[in-house]
Amino acid sequence: MVTATIPVDVIPFGVAVSPGGSKVYVTNDGSNTVSVIDAATKIVTATIPVGSDPQAFGIFIQPAKPAPRFAGTPGKGNCYGQSVSALARQYHGLNGAAPALGFSGVRALQDAILAFCGG
Repeated sequence: MVTATIPVDVIPFGVAVSPGGSKVYVTNDGSNTVSVIDAATKIVTATIPVGSDPQAFGIFIQPAKPAPRFAGTPGKGNCYGQSVSALARQYHGLNGAAPALGFSGVRALQDAILAFCGG
């Protein structure tokens, strides 16, 4: 059942939800962006440039435990860059993202992104 139609950027490709369900992320393949939607208001609150061919399915970004998932597509060369770009925009830098997601520091967050991306 469709409960709302929310216009996003060009060629929406994937959908993911924040761990608490308060945000919905739509990857836009045609504009290389991610639209951030407030789930309660059903309004796009941000459009984040993330690099070419963004994809997201399921949970977009989640805390460090049990196993983190990020914005990029594992195995793709731009996975790390997409993930870092999305986190930097969402948390105003990796220094803000690391503690918000439960990592001990930026290096631990970067290592988790590399492990997720297959690097």
